[in-house]
Amino acid sequence: MKRLSKPAFQAAIDWIQENGRPLEQALIQYYFFEGAETAVLEALAEYQNEDGGFGNGLEADFRLPDSSPLATTVAMQHLIHFAQYEPADKMISKAIDYLEHTFDEKRGGWYAVPEAVNDYPHAFWWTVQEDGMSLIDHHWGNPNAEIIGYLSYYKSKAKKLNVDKLLDQAINHLLNLEGFQSEHEIYCYLRMFTLISEHRTKEVKQQLQRAIESLVQFDQAKWKEYVPFPLKFVHAPSSETFGIPSEDINKNLDYLIEQFEREGKISPNWKWNDYLDVWEQAKVEWTGALTVDTLQTLKRFDRLES
Repeated sequence: MKRLSKPAFQAAIDWIQENGRPLEQALIQYYFFEGAETAVLEALAEYQNEDGGFGNGLEADFRLPDSSPLATTVAMQHLIHFAQYEPADKMISKAIDYLEHTFDEKRGGWYAVPEAVNDYPHAFWWTVQEDGMSLIDHHWGNPNAEIIGYLSYYKSKAKKLNVDKLLDQAINHLLNLEGFQSEHEIYCYLRMFTLISEHRTKEVKQQLQRAIESLVQFDQAKWKEYVPFPLKFVHAPSSETFGIPSEDINKNLDYLIEQFEREGKISPNWKWNDYLDVWEQAKVEWTGALTVDTLQTLKRFDRLES
């Protein structure tokens, strides 16, 4: 079994400490070197606005300073791991309040980003068109399923919306999908059911497995492209595998280790078409985020040299 060597691990740490955002620097210290949670929460607080939502480039592919539902989900992905700390709990409460007040009745959910995203540098897939939708919004579950997962998990903090009704809507949407075109929509459902596993019925599990079998890319030659490889769906040894063979999970882990050994970091395998000067900065930020995330994956699978 391949494990990431100590020199390659140290090279990745050094890269983040020299080039990463304060958030990724704090996450590395917290998850690998017994760093304080306060540094992580202070870094996240820099992205939270007065309305409780998150923006300010937290999702590096759009530089909108205003809050957006999508950037708020990115923050929540971190905050749920720190909810036992009072500062994180307060940040979560404010985020839930923001999400309740930005619910769109006609949409039956949220649009990923507001139209104001167009006024700032961004990747083309975040451009809001005349119909008020970005490309992401054509798949309702992204980010709505994930948002509803947070509202359900923190139901006691939700004062305005009928969370149970929204949950039924999200589950029905998943079960009625006949074709699976967006892996990101399924990622959002996986995050949702991680939070509220009691709603992952046999019928839901079967639909998730159909989706993942349809979307997962096993061809290693294509993993250098922007594709949903096995570890995008299986995040830990204890995770459900949804029919993904263990040998393919291990091949994917080996592939990531080889990339670290070769490059010392994990770089984005996508790029912008416009705002190319800003993209260079966003690329650095993404490299930090992807490197931290991948190191955590390797740690969970015991793929780091001790």
